Amino acid sequence: MNLSKRALSVLCAVVEYYIRSGEPVASRQVARHSGFGLSAATIRNVMATLEERGYLSRPHPSAGSVPSDLGFRVYVDTIPPGRVPSASVQRELTERMVEMQRELVEDIEWLARLMADTTREAGVAVRPMGKGALLEAVSLVLLDDCRVLGVVVTDDGTVEKRVVEPGQDRSREELQTLANFLTRRLSGLSIRDIEGRLEELLKTDEMAEGEQEADVREVTRQLFNEEEIEVEVLVAGTDNLLATADFSDVDRVRSLLATLQDRAQIAHDLRRALVGKRTQVIIGGESEATASGSLGMVATLYFKDGRRAGAVGVVGPRRMDYQRVVPVVEFIGDKLTQMLETPGASHA
Repeated sequence: MNLSKRALSVLCAVVEYYIRSGEPVASRQVARHSGFGLSAATIRNVMATLEERGYLSRPHPSAGSVPSDLGFRVYVDTIPPGRVPSASVQRELTERMVEMQRELVEDIEWLARLMADTTREAGVAVRPMGKGALLEAVSLVLLDDCRVLGVVVTDDGTVEKRVVEPGQDRSREELQTLANFLTRRLSGLSIRDIEGRLEELLKTDEMAEGEQEADVREVTRQLFNEEEIEVEVLVAGTDNLLATADFSDVDRVRSLLATLQDRAQIAHDLRRALVGKRTQVIIGGESEATASGSLGMVATLYFKDGRRAGAVGVVGPRRMDYQRVVPVVEFIGDKLTQMLETPGASHA
């Protein structure tokens, strides 16, 4: 549905007024402040046409108009690419990220908090986002006589820790030998491929000297159980949203909290939306996560070694200030990629 230049300009003006006020927009407001040089009657006719075509709606017959999901979508798609935050915001973000970059491998909660603090929406950080992380290293640390802390490091920056129980008591030296064996033989494989590769090793007797087949199989099963390697989804800044007029209604608050607590749905919707795209804006009914609460979500990917490592973004009311939020989200994603791809950095 192509819009004329006039209709598009009026639609964008209505969206921007609605973003600022949160109230239905009347034609006289657009006529008075838009600078289009059009009469209120002309703008009223244009807005009526936009309503007929599904870009605007009226909450009440006597009220002004509010943008539909389609209207927001058209507006967002008109935002010029390549916009960047102000120089002062860039400096502040860079300084905070440099201070925290040592935490990037172990923790991404600070990324969600950074997003929340910068945008005043709810910040989100998700990893991994690739089709399958590749194993980089395995570490086994003795906790007591029968328990071992297993640490699995993958190429997307994820560090998974879990307690495993080998089939027999192990010394620190024996655990180091086993960890070296697993790293040497299995690194570079995706987690889902490790089980098959292990079976090949067992069939060809390529185990480390002194390793028992059943013991190696059990440690590997516990370490690389794909169902237990979950996607991390961190959310921060819910209080930012609850403090706004958009969530003064009890039902909307319940819907918002339910959405933000359903981390699996957020991860699912972001994975689907970011297929083949670096940055995506999701509006209202475009996803399950944003539909029930009439929310908007902005997210961008960050990369390590050219692979999709994770995503960062924000969740907010559908009328969030996309022109301000999108450049901030993309700037942080770019900085994360630089941090992960800088040779010799402390997080690498």
